[in-house]
Amino acid sequence: MIQRSEQVSLLSGFFLLEYLRSGRFLLELGMVIASFVVFFRPTGTPIRADHFFTVSGLFGPVLAALITSAIIGMGDRPQAYIILSHNVSRGVYLIGLFCSSCSAVLTMYGILCLLVALFNPVAELDLIKWVLATLPLVLNISLVSALTLLLSPLILSTGWRLFVLTLIALALSSNVVGGPLLNQIEQINPFLVTILRALQTLLSGPLVPIFYGYQLSIIGNLDHASAWANLLAQGLLLLAFLGLACYAFNRRDLIFSAS
Repeated sequence: MIQRSEQVSLLSGFFLLEYLRSGRFLLELGMVIASFVVFFRPTGTPIRADHFFTVSGLFGPVLAALITSAIIGMGDRPQAYIILSHNVSRGVYLIGLFCSSCSAVLTMYGILCLLVALFNPVAELDLIKWVLATLPLVLNISLVSALTLLLSPLILSTGWRLFVLTLIALALSSNVVGGPLLNQIEQINPFLVTILRALQTLLSGPLVPIFYGYQLSIIGNLDHASAWANLLAQGLLLLAFLGLACYAFNRRDLIFSAS
């Protein structure tokens, strides 16, 4: 266990160093600065906490998807055969990619928080409240990073990626396939509507902790049991994503990108 933890730490540091050497971090850093200028620049009055976490709650997961994709591209290379041949398991390799991605995203988020704290402080928000409101946001960032890792070509084949994306689209389709459109489908085939609603209800369940976590960041109140239950649900969902990624990676043949 200790040896694996050390290997994960070393791999995370290695991928982070590669990320810095590539210069790709300048793009995400530019996005952070642009986000501060557009949404949080000083206007003479302190910004509200709900405004800060509304924007950062959306910006953080987007940044997580971009940075994780970039770091996965660095790990999806033939040189990885050398690493995996030196007593490093596939699971450790995968967790190393995940940890380095999350570390890079959280560093960018920390820079954004520091810019806001220095130049346009959030009204009525001390360090403890900031940390509590950040906790569900960090879990959402980790979930998006894990999902991006799971859907990468390194883990799943094209067919399986399309299948998972279809399930996600069905889970989110309740906001699109509804109202008049659903009524039209029901007139054509009522059974199809029943199946569609059942699938939407079933598949949207795992997304509830993510959306509720976003609301918790905006509210910044973790004084009730449902908030901590949702944090637990986010953590369990994160473990499920990572577990599926490790299982799929262990089951498939190692075919890294030639680039």
